[in-house]
Amino acid sequence: MIILEASKGIKQSTGINFKVLSDVLSILIQGNHRKKIEMTVKVQKSRQPGVSYCEADDNNNFKICLDQTTRQTRKFIFGSILHELRHCCQLNIWNYWANTCKFKTYEDYFNSKEERDARKIEKLTRQVIKLYDLHVDFHKQYAKIGLNKLG
Repeated sequence: MIILEASKGIKQSTGINFKVLSDVLSILIQGNHRKKIEMTVKVQKSRQPGVSYCEADDNNNFKICLDQTTRQTRKFIFGSILHELRHCCQLNIWNYWANTCKFKTYEDYFNSKEERDARKIEKLTRQVIKLYDLHVDFHKQYAKIGLNKLG
């Protein structure tokens, strides 16, 4: 299960229900890798303006720092989360973690296999947003109908 733990500031600035997003991403990523994935990812604001990044504590615990200074559209936020989460998957699933210090230029970094791989998942941003919205609507409808209690 992928657990996204967002800071209070990220929850307020994005308006995303991270429990629902965790459920959606767990279903998608675990289902497509046909493997149980255990990750806890703390999501917080980046202290470096204009930069989103992730850090690994170990193979199962990560920290994603989201840029809060540029284009705060839903597509940008979800895309950034997906991109950084893919880096987490690179370590968790394939035991591969990029050493960004090894790159001499930004072009080398941009064209590296780990960055190209992480950018691929961004192509699914619109579909993830749609699934997230459907999941949120489902939860609201479920509660409205009264299926979360007997009677």
